[in-house]
Amino acid sequence: MKIIVLYSGGLDSTLALNIAKEWGAEIFPLYIYNKFLSSKDIPEMPDLITIDVSKEFINIVRNPQFGYGKNLNPCIDCRILMLKKAKEYMKKLKADFIVTGEVLDQRPMSQHLEQLMLVDKVADLEGMVVRPLSGGLLPPTVPEKKGLISRDVLLNIKGRSRKYALSMIQKMKIPTFSSPSGGCLLTDPGFCRRLADLMRCQDKIDVRDVDLLKIGRHFRLAQGTKLIVGRNEAENESIESLLKPKDLFLYVPDTGSPNAMLLGSKKFIKTAAAITARYSDKKNESYIDVYFKNKKKIEKVRVKPATNEELAKWRI
Repeated sequence: MKIIVLYSGGLDSTLALNIAKEWGAEIFPLYIYNKFLSSKDIPEMPDLITIDVSKEFINIVRNPQFGYGKNLNPCIDCRILMLKKAKEYMKKLKADFIVTGEVLDQRPMSQHLEQLMLVDKVADLEGMVVRPLSGGLLPPTVPEKKGLISRDVLLNIKGRSRKYALSMIQKMKIPTFSSPSGGCLLTDPGFCRRLADLMRCQDKIDVRDVDLLKIGRHFRLAQGTKLIVGRNEAENESIESLLKPKDLFLYVPDTGSPNAMLLGSKKFIKTAAAITARYSDKKNESYIDVYFKNKKKIEKVRVKPATNEELAKWRI
């Protein structure tokens, strides 16, 4: 028997994977990654296969078939995409079914019974997804009906409490479980403000755009123009690494200064320079020379640092 296990590294998927191991099956852990996860770290697991669905997921975020949660989180569409990818992998390996760590009623948008059954149906996997943590409370699956697994081995966990899952981890003597792959940034109001602004002002969104949403301070200068200003050394490095030839790179030399990136119209260079100057160590000077680089050409502009009122007007 071969089983695909959707694995994130967290408590629930770790418990589900170890329960599946007790069935004597050959286990194939699968991690579905997208750029909207808050962590870049891939869970540690031998023989783990990772599939990056970022490009497909960006389109889903922009126009989800089943809508958003509290913020811009299209949880149902996300689960459908994950199961579709798991189904492709299942067919490739000629596996018998898929296991997930989902818990009935744990998440308000995607884990009520109706939503679980809807996700399976739309992914064309009705009866082929086993959820060991709540399986005793769910309709019988195809593997149960075929006798591949017994309903007696499925748990009856329901709701948001993790106490029973933690007790099972101890009972099964699982020494540890990794941190989960990271929360979804689409549930974070601050990140979603930036994303909503991007979707209003930009027709096409790519993977780099999502990476940029995660870093710096963001300022909307015009419909097609945005400035991103680094907040620390790591973000300064990220800005430099994500620059494209058409972008303008701004900084204040010979002092502590953020790196800044201007995307869009170059006619806003003075505004961008004033904002960059405001976050440099020279911010208290009357006028500051801000350097900007486009491709290999370096120029400078002298500006007054932006005021707090101006920053508030442009900040996303």
